Amino acid sequence: MAGVNAVADEVGLPFPMSPASLMGLDYLFETDVLVEVEATAVID
Repeated sequence: MAGVNAVADEVGLPFPMSPASLMGLDYLFETDVLVEVEATAVID
């Protein structure tokens, strides 16, 4: 989260920030498929 915190003001992230899960992977289950998923849930 250090990288996110470093640019939070610059990109306008609210404080306190919403919970986040960040995971680094060496490889995916299927080596021929490269997928990145980013999702935002908004409860209104």
